[in-house]
Amino acid sequence: MEPGLNVFVVDDDPILTEVISAALAGEFSAETFFSAETCLARLAEQKPDIFILDVSLPGIDGCDLCRRLKDDWDTQDIPVLFISASDDIETRLLCYDAGAYDFIQKPFDPAELQRKLRVAALQLSSRRSLSEQASYAQKTAMSAMVSMGELGVVLQFLSKSFACNTADELAMAMLDAMQQYDLQAAVQLRIGGGTLSLSKNGRDLPLEVSVLNHVSHSDRIFQFKSRCVFNYGHVTLMVNNMPVEDADRCGRIRDNGALLAEGADARLRAIEVDMLARLRRAGIEAALPRVYSTLDGVQGNYRRNCFELTQVMIEFQEVLTKAFIHLGLTESQEEQLSGMANDFMQRVVGTQDAALNIVGQLESLAEDLKDLLRN
Repeated sequence: MEPGLNVFVVDDDPILTEVISAALAGEFSAETFFSAETCLARLAEQKPDIFILDVSLPGIDGCDLCRRLKDDWDTQDIPVLFISASDDIETRLLCYDAGAYDFIQKPFDPAELQRKLRVAALQLSSRRSLSEQASYAQKTAMSAMVSMGELGVVLQFLSKSFACNTADELAMAMLDAMQQYDLQAAVQLRIGGGTLSLSKNGRDLPLEVSVLNHVSHSDRIFQFKSRCVFNYGHVTLMVNNMPVEDADRCGRIRDNGALLAEGADARLRAIEVDMLARLRRAGIEAALPRVYSTLDGVQGNYRRNCFELTQVMIEFQEVLTKAFIHLGLTESQEEQLSGMANDFMQRVVGTQDAALNIVGQLESLAEDLKDLLRN
């Protein structure tokens, strides 16, 4: 990260502003303001890289200041981090609705503040890029709305979803569909033990993730104020600007949003199955060379054992024959001992043949796996 990023700190507590300035010293340059009005006046001359705002401020409060920043073309892409002694869901939603990037509770750990600022700085460039993409997508979507109905948006999404091969592509398709309704939405997809949260503001934004995590445990479909949430399986779709003044349109959006979320969940499950299949295939491809190497080693060891065992049996036959001369056995006794020795040697040979048969079966199994990968 580039050093010397400029941070505007707005808080009416002079002690806290000193603490924040000390925590940022050396890695960031900080300007402090005790009111939103003085900060706005300074913006006419200088724009920061990051804002740190207290929620409660005299005059213009932190949330109102954040909304003004997000409504201004020159400052709308600058990350805003709120600091507050309140940590309830209402406060977090107020900050989220105002357009905040992240939230930290007082009293805070200076190391945590530094970490969050580093992440915010890294997200800044990608957020601007996503904003440009969202603007382009919205213009394209509005043109498409002229020639298609609201249900057509869902049908178009379902058709496009079959071409989505990753969770990122599916989430972008969902946001594009919502933008065609002129709705602002955030999506959370849970796949393969991981979670993806996406909106027009960016990917996996901390405050947005915390809100989506909270509402993902709610009912399948529920609405509170101007926000409506759809939970289907591993998909959570949150619409942030429901047209509550138009009851009929709200009803249609709930119906279409449910269809869209349910279709997205079905496609997400298919993507997860494909992902697992690719992982298994990659595992088999990685294991096959080891299988063939092991089989080669077993065959080499088998050949060595056969040779050594043959030598032992020949030596045994020679020693046994020589022993007959000194043991003074009758001819029938010699034949009996020779027969017993031959029987045991045949059994040893049979055991070797069975081992070779097992090796052959393993080779056949390896070839079957190889054929499956070709198909």
